[in-house]
Amino acid sequence: MVLCLWAAPLAAQDRLSPEQFLDLVDQSTATFSTFPGRQHVGTEQFLSRSRTVWARANGTCAYGLVTVEEGQVCFDYDDDPPGVRHCWVPFLRDARLFVASTDDLGEVQEVIEISDEPVACTQAPLS
Repeated sequence: MVLCLWAAPLAAQDRLSPEQFLDLVDQSTATFSTFPGRQHVGTEQFLSRSRTVWARANGTCAYGLVTVEEGQVCFDYDDDPPGVRHCWVPFLRDARLFVASTDDLGEVQEVIEISDEPVACTQAPLS
């Protein structure tokens, strides 16, 4: 099953709550690309609302712990240094799903596909 996220255009950007974002991706696999540019960033399999497997574009993988904090969806990966978290604000624009990083760079990524397919890893996650 593939969810099409770009069906009917919306007039403006609509911020999603973390819970709304997790409702869309729970028990599914989301593929992320840069925006603009559409360069593949990676694929995240949401094992549950709190655990993921992140498969980077280079094929390496890590387990992630998902938390919701102050309107953000945050990921803590097992191969990152202690204390490093990746937090994102989800939103819809023109019926397409995006996440905006809350770090200083303000990176934006688009969820280009949500499917039932598991991630493919060339290296097993660390834990």
